[in-house]
Amino acid sequence: MGRAGRQGEWAEELPWDFGELDPEEDGLHTNELADTHRRSDEAGVNDWVYTERMMYMPHTYFVNDHRQGFREDEELREVQTPDALWLAEQDARYKMRRELFPQLSDDVFIFANFNQLYKIDPTLFRLWLRILERVPNAIIWLLRFPAAGEEHLHRVATEWAGPDVARRVVFTDVAPKHMHIKRGRIADAFLDTTECNAHTTAVDILWSGTPVLTWPRHEHKLCSRVAASVVCATGQGRAMVVSSADEYVDRAVEWATQARHEYTYDRPSALVPAILEPDVRTGYVKHRICHGPTMDIRLQLFMARDQSRLFDTHRWTRNLERGFAEAWRRWVTGEDEADDND
Repeated sequence: MGRAGRQGEWAEELPWDFGELDPEEDGLHTNELADTHRRSDEAGVNDWVYTERMMYMPHTYFVNDHRQGFREDEELREVQTPDALWLAEQDARYKMRRELFPQLSDDVFIFANFNQLYKIDPTLFRLWLRILERVPNAIIWLLRFPAAGEEHLHRVATEWAGPDVARRVVFTDVAPKHMHIKRGRIADAFLDTTECNAHTTAVDILWSGTPVLTWPRHEHKLCSRVAASVVCATGQGRAMVVSSADEYVDRAVEWATQARHEYTYDRPSALVPAILEPDVRTGYVKHRICHGPTMDIRLQLFMARDQSRLFDTHRWTRNLERGFAEAWRRWVTGEDEADDND
C-alpha cells in the first residue's frame, strides 16, 4: 500500500494518497500541501521515487475496522441525546483521568504519545521539551514501550531541560488493546512522532476523539506522512497538520494555553446511566466541562466518527475495488503501454 516495491509486470498499480490530497474532502478552499503534490506529480518530477503506477485513494490509503470492532460505548449512545452523550463522554474522560492520574490537578494539560519509544528521535524529543518548558502546567504521557526507555528518556530530559521539565515526562504501562483505545480519551492532545508517524495508533486515538498534532516532515517518506493522511480523512486536517518544527511547537502550546474548564453540578437521572458518583453529602454529581481548541476538535471527532470517511471501511473497500477494476481495464486495453511511449 505504497510501501511495496515492484512485484512484476502484472502489479504496477499501488494504492496511495498524499495526505491532504483533496481540499474539498477536508472542508478547505485552499491547501498548499495538496497543491504542491499535484503540481510535482503532474510535472513528472516524482518519477524517480516509484516505478509503479499510482492509484490515488480519494480519502486515505489507511484502512481500519474501528467502527465495527470497538463499540464499548454503544449502549450509552443509544439512550442519549447528542448533548447528553457529549456530557457523558466528558464524564467518562474525567473519571478515567482521575483513576489513572489521581495526583494530577484538574488544570494540568495532558499531551500523550503511545508509539514505541524507538520512534522518538532527538530532534523530536527536544521539541517536546520546548513545549513543556513553555507550558508549565502540562505533562507528556508516554508508554513503557519498552520499559528500559523510561530511565534513558528521563536522564536525557534532565540533561537537556532540567529536573522540573523532566519530572513532567510521565510513563505508564502498555494496556490491552480495548483499554488502550478507551483510555486514549484521557489525553488532551496526541503529539505525533515526526520521523515515523503513528499509524494504527493514530487511528486508535482519533477513534477515541483525541486530536492528533502531526507534522509530515519528509515529502517522499511514507512513514512520515501517514498521520497527515488519516487526520485529513476526518475532515479536521487543517487543525491538526502543521508544516514546520516551529509550527508544531506553537500549535501544541496554543492548544494547551487556551484550554480551560469549569464545573457544573446536577443530580443523577434515573433515565441516564451513571458515570460519576454523586457526592455522598449533597447528592450532586460534579461534571468537569472543558473548553478550548482541542475540545472543539474533539467534539467534531467524537460526535461524527460514525460518519467519518476515515472509519468507513465499506466506502474504502468500494473505492479500492473501483481502482483495481480501472487498473485491469487499462492493462487489457494497453493504455499503460501507450502512456509509457508518450
